[in-house]
Amino acid sequence: MSITAASSLTSTTSTTSTSSTSSSSGTSSLDYESFINLLATELKNQDPDNPVSSTEYVSQMAQISSLQQMENIYSSVSNVQAYSMIGKNATYTSTDSSGNTTSSSGTVSAVTTSSGSTYLTIGGNSVALSAVTKVTNSTSSS
Repeated sequence: MSITAASSLTSTTSTTSTSSTSSSSGTSSLDYESFINLLATELKNQDPDNPVSSTEYVSQMAQISSLQQMENIYSSVSNVQAYSMIGKNATYTSTDSSGNTTSSSGTVSAVTTSSGSTYLTIGGNSVALSAVTKVTNSTSSS
């Protein structure tokens, strides 16, 4: 990613900055850390004769805050989704070291969050929430 090209685009609008950065990095979204790095680069390379106005700076800080809150909401929704799976049967895919993809299933017994990621304990295995492909109600026989 060319920081010089991205920082020169930030002076137009933040929408242009976001889409330009996203397309140049090959991803569909700009994460919080990338946004902070972009803002820091912009401030470091701004023209001393024509600095960023305080209004624009406050606007960018508000965007950072909004982005962080959206990430927090997404994380909370993921956790609620994961906790609602406890006691249900889940099917998940996994890839072994030789590249073979297998599908397994079991009952979700616990939820763990670590470093912003959510994991389910399925049949004694720790499985990333994103690896779950199907969830069904468990059937109990008397």
